[in-house]
Amino acid sequence: MPMIDPLDKPREAFDDLSAKISQPDSPVGIDPLLTHLIIIDYLRQISERLTAIEGQLQEKR
Repeated sequence: MPMIDPLDKPREAFDDLSAKISQPDSPVGIDPLLTHLIIIDYLRQISERLTAIEGQLQEKR
């Protein structure tokens, strides 16, 4: 299954994660929640890909 670039996902795709880490009183000038959502999503994708690669390496042994 191909991964979708987090920057191409609609904001609604992050609703579950947003609900878990939301803090509405942030005083910074950027959208820190969305920024963190994108970073976390990239990390999840990397983790999934690494797990798949590790599985393939185990099969070859």
